[in-house]
Amino acid sequence: MSKQRYRMFQSLLLFGLFLFLIGKVINNQLNWYINLRFITLTQIGIVFLAILAQRLFLEARLPRSQAQDEEHDHDHTPAPVNLWIMLVPLLIGILIPAKPLNSSAVSAKGLTTSSPLVSSSSTSRLLETESEQRDVLDWVKLFYFEKDLNPYIGQQASVVGFVYFDDRLPQGQFFVSRFIVSCCSADGYAVGVIVDWPNVASLKKDTWVQVKGPVDAVSFNNGISPLIHAEAVDIVPQPDQPYLYP
Repeated sequence: MSKQRYRMFQSLLLFGLFLFLIGKVINNQLNWYINLRFITLTQIGIVFLAILAQRLFLEARLPRSQAQDEEHDHDHTPAPVNLWIMLVPLLIGILIPAKPLNSSAVSAKGLTTSSPLVSSSSTSRLLETESEQRDVLDWVKLFYFEKDLNPYIGQQASVVGFVYFDDRLPQGQFFVSRFIVSCCSADGYAVGVIVDWPNVASLKKDTWVQVKGPVDAVSFNNGISPLIHAEAVDIVPQPDQPYLYP
């Protein structure tokens, strides 16, 4: 394969990757892959991707005589296998529908009701937060780090998450769960709060719900975990930001 043709294919693949990522930005799906704090950096990278694609395209359009002179200046020929390496991730991104991590990922990665990856210093603001403003991760952190849980027992919780059924829970209970993402979805892990609700059979896995009710403490998986005695479980749309961040 001539170097000009190789550069043209490179340019098309990079431009395809640029369009793919722009589509994720427009559809607000970029945060399904990475932590929010990296969004701006990624958007800058997308711009440079377009510039690089244009640079390769212009190089591929050089007059044949000039291109042949440049080819003689280099003693190596581009390997076509490199194009396949660029094409495969692009095809995977296009062919596999995008969706945030859900119960299927929980089954593979597991779920925790503790939060060992979070510093105890980050719990200080939780003491001043209204109980109904705490999310799933806040409750998990609170129960993991606080020694005296008595002040929090009976407080009203209002959390949003997806439904996950765990065989370790007794009948009538489920997890309201969220994925925590530190860097990207590859390092995401699920945390959950146990919900006790008599109508649990009416729910389907991965359904996004808002759970309201008083909080209790239960022993689970060799630790103390929060449990919500649900007074209301309402189906809600998936949040724009499906993940939480430590």
